[in-house]
Amino acid sequence: MPSDTRPRVVLIDDDPRLLQATARLIGTWGYRCQTFIEGRTALIAMAQDPPTVLLVDIYMPDLDGFEVIARMRRIAPGTRIIAISGDIVRGHPTNALAVSEQLGADATIQKPFRPEQLRALLGRWCSAEVEPVA
Repeated sequence: MPSDTRPRVVLIDDDPRLLQATARLIGTWGYRCQTFIEGRTALIAMAQDPPTVLLVDIYMPDLDGFEVIARMRRIAPGTRIIAISGDIVRGHPTNALAVSEQLGADATIQKPFRPEQLRALLGRWCSAEVEPVA
């Protein structure tokens, strides 16, 4: 049986509803998507099998997205990283997405985001042809 050669996207977010909805969307675009609710387990898995693209939330309880980005740059420098965040803490805007870029994120997306934003970034970095799923 041939292996699945579609580009793989890893998604890390501590919000289960957003995680599930985004993964489903990514799957309909023809990509493989692996999800994690926390960063530590994701980093272990990605060290063994780096994804094409990592989509990581910034504010998570166990290991924040800043640390995930920094570690991922050491583990798999070729993986494209997209940082996502509502970029609001206690009702005030932060510079989390700018800091993410300084740490090595290739792109950032502000929550809530439009699906077209994410699809455009994935399309730019996932060179293999993918067939959208109906």
